[in-house]
Amino acid sequence: MPVSPDHDAAAALRAGAAPRAYAATLTAQLAAALDGALTAAYLHGSAALGGWIPERSDVDILFVVPDDIGAAAAAEAGRTLLSAAVGCPGRCLECSIVTASAAARPAPPWPFVLHVGFRDGEQALHLGADRDGDADLLMHYAVCRAAGIALAGPPPRAGIGAVGRAVILGYLAGELGWGLANAPENYAVLNACRALVYLKQGRIVAKVAGGLAALEDGGGPPDVLRRALDQQQGRAPERAAGPDAVAFVQRVAAMLSAEASRAGASRAGASRAEAGRAGDAAPSATPPG
Repeated sequence: MPVSPDHDAAAALRAGAAPRAYAATLTAQLAAALDGALTAAYLHGSAALGGWIPERSDVDILFVVPDDIGAAAAAEAGRTLLSAAVGCPGRCLECSIVTASAAARPAPPWPFVLHVGFRDGEQALHLGADRDGDADLLMHYAVCRAAGIALAGPPPRAGIGAVGRAVILGYLAGELGWGLANAPENYAVLNACRALVYLKQGRIVAKVAGGLAALEDGGGPPDVLRRALDQQQGRAPERAAGPDAVAFVQRVAAMLSAEASRAGASRAGASRAEAGRAGDAAPSATPPG
């Protein structure tokens, strides 16, 4: 019996409510564990952008804490998050804790206090003190600013600084290479599709929305796009990327890299010009003779 569009929409709404309720509960638990020292919390990823599917999607949350958070508080936060990960309604819990200054002025090496993610078949805790940083945060910041749902604290744009277009494009290109090497076909293909939307329109969208946009505007091979959408939406099993999918993703990655280089060069030129104008406008340090 065919499933009606209204039924699909209702199912999507019910599925989307699960990560929001879980994230709100986890935020309250973390705030209690930190004795109220939680500056902000934002639900992002597909739970915020749309297209969240329990079997395919993570629950992504960014937590912001004061700069002076101590080691004991960070350890308690880690224990709280790991304990709560057991009840995650999605594939896994992916969350990071960052300081307020790191969020307000995002910059390499993208430092963090701690991160909880999935590794070797189980949830794992990573401490920022043990790593130089996490480049994935730059995209988390960008998604939060574009569509993040505030669970605590101010609206995302009030506490999270902007990440430059060239930086995002370069990251997206690298992420496509990682996806081909480490993830199933739908991940790589649909990330390429959403990257095309950002490249052409400057918008950040969910994987499924990116795939549908590419189908509509002819942005990729229809057979590859439909195959990836079927996998992402659970209508077909996930698989390794086929040769046609690899070619499409590599083509998009090259486009992103080229535009990142152009955008970076343009930005550097603008910065030099601005510095030159400031120099021309500054009073001379040498008094007239």
